[in-house]
Amino acid sequence: MSDGIPEFVKHSVPWNPWHGCRRVSEGCLNCYMFQGDAGRGVEGSDVVRRSKTQFDLPLRKDRNGRYKLRDSLIIVSLTSDFFIEEADEWRDEAWSIMRRRRDALFEIPTKRPERILEHLPADWGEGYPNVRLAVSVENQRTWDLRVPILCSVPAKRHDVFLAPMIGPVDCDPLLSVNRIDGIYLGGEICDGARVCDYAWVLQVRDSCIRNGVTFHWRNCGRNLLRDGELLSGLTLENQGRICTAADLDHIVDEVLPPVRQTTLF
Repeated sequence: MSDGIPEFVKHSVPWNPWHGCRRVSEGCLNCYMFQGDAGRGVEGSDVVRRSKTQFDLPLRKDRNGRYKLRDSLIIVSLTSDFFIEEADEWRDEAWSIMRRRRDALFEIPTKRPERILEHLPADWGEGYPNVRLAVSVENQRTWDLRVPILCSVPAKRHDVFLAPMIGPVDCDPLLSVNRIDGIYLGGEICDGARVCDYAWVLQVRDSCIRNGVTFHWRNCGRNLLRDGELLSGLTLENQGRICTAADLDHIVDEVLPPVRQTTLF
């Protein structure tokens, strides 16, 4: 880290091969995708469509013949879910893109971990070296439901996006027996945002330190309760300042350096 922000965070980019989703749990209530579409007048956000502009994004090259996305952590399907049922017909092609881009690192978060195992590529084995699997959870109920399933799936790296955090989570029982490589925590950032309690954040961080797991506080959410004081209506800029000033990150796995390649891409 140079300015308090992990390199893999500064160099994260989204890849949305399809767009549209369906809410599956309480964390989806104020989904940024649905709110963003509504703000732009886009209808049918619950209909999953293959993207005409994004699907081949990782394969695009600049005029010098180099891949445009390079030295980045490519986060997959932030405006949908990579394992959503409607995308079954396109997923094999998306896997083939990740296979071709073995020089790049992909992170795939999902709220549907029960579908992962049956929808991995035939040559997955113990996992592609350049793909990290993750689940998105928001409270103890979804942690207990989704994280054990994730841990049962073979992969080179397993991560958890604890966002939006809308309730306390006791990570210790599971972290002590299963290998989670990183927890990336955030509050709720959209209209109607529910409160994130600073004490919840510290509890998760302490668990990560005890168990040798990377912890990164992505954002504090629009409404943060800290030491009995409610900080409300926080902009994304203010959220970033609060997280940086708190200096809570515990980086065990730097993510990007191990996958840098000698070839230009």
